[in-house]
Amino acid sequence: MKKILLWSGAFLLTAALSSLALYDNGQLSLVWHDWVIETSVSFALAVIVIGFIGLYLAVQLLVSLWHLPRWWRHRNQVKAFSRAENHASKGLIALEYGDWQTAEKQLLKSAKYSESGLVHYLSAAKMAHNQGAYNRQDQYLAKAKSLYPEEVVTIGLVEARLLADQAKEGQSSTSLEKALAILKVLNEQSPNNRAILAEYLTLLKQVGAWQEIELLLPKAKRLKALDKEALQQLETALLAAKIQAAPDLEALEQFWQFLSRTQHFVPQILAEYVEKKAKWGEESGLAEWIEKAVKKQWDDRLVYQYGRLQMSPAFQRLRVAQKWETHHPNHPVLLLTLGRLACMSQLWAQGQDYLKQSLKLQPEIETFHALAQCYEAEGAQEKAALTYKEAILQLENT
Repeated sequence: MKKILLWSGAFLLTAALSSLALYDNGQLSLVWHDWVIETSVSFALAVIVIGFIGLYLAVQLLVSLWHLPRWWRHRNQVKAFSRAENHASKGLIALEYGDWQTAEKQLLKSAKYSESGLVHYLSAAKMAHNQGAYNRQDQYLAKAKSLYPEEVVTIGLVEARLLADQAKEGQSSTSLEKALAILKVLNEQSPNNRAILAEYLTLLKQVGAWQEIELLLPKAKRLKALDKEALQQLETALLAAKIQAAPDLEALEQFWQFLSRTQHFVPQILAEYVEKKAKWGEESGLAEWIEKAVKKQWDDRLVYQYGRLQMSPAFQRLRVAQKWETHHPNHPVLLLTLGRLACMSQLWAQGQDYLKQSLKLQPEIETFHALAQCYEAEGAQEKAALTYKEAILQLENT
């Protein structure tokens, strides 16, 4: 609309000047020293207009020539960005197909000119990692650090995760230590970063660094670095580890009294308590603890420990465990416990039947050994010998 108005105004002005010129050309005289120039007013105006237009065009040409290098660079940059996006698209498609090598190459081609170059270098590092090319992985991470020093937290987090994965794959004995060192520094630099804290706690749990976890756990709760379930699991693992580390019975009982009633019946915590006390020959009350806990929540480890206790009456425990079988039929761990308890109660045939059922479901060396012991206790030495032989064959095949 604006252009239409301008062109309309220019047309009307031109028409008016043309009409004026036709009506009266007029006369214009210019004198400069000995020079005298006489012309019509119409011609003079035409020369001025043409001169103005020519000057305008000349200025525009000079300005365009002045900006030509910058325009050319911008044009090349746009083309480079277009190629980068094309390579990035190919890389992402290759990534979806699991073609790590192609994805790595395409992402590298687009990294230099892409506005999200950091993402490309980090993704290329992951692709190299997936191929087991750890030297290239380190090169890409180093490149990212040099080009994007302000993103040290993001790069460090990715590097720590890749190193932790290397440790899981058994590729490097020092990878886990390096990952922990990186996360420790990052956590000190960014103490309120939830992602770093969550990753750090996960690796600390993996290596069993419970003292460090105990120090960081309150902050993890405050920042909600982990979801509620993960925090609860971490706290449970910490309490179980502290029970496991108890130096003597007195320290163990003091810590046990410190725990809440709810924590007493958490299977992982109670299983450590039972194992620790049974190891020291203090089995009083353990069977009752297990019975109450299993009634609240089924746990294979507690059921297994129930059959390992030696000092409480086996026949009474057998009757309790047989009730569990109603809700958990054909459970190999429960059948192992039932077999042990029946054999302890000198119910040889019943015990052997339970153990054989367990072996059919899950042929474990320990179950073969329990069956052989049951035969020995009954006096069936030949059957015991054959069972030990089966156990040896099973061990050789695993």
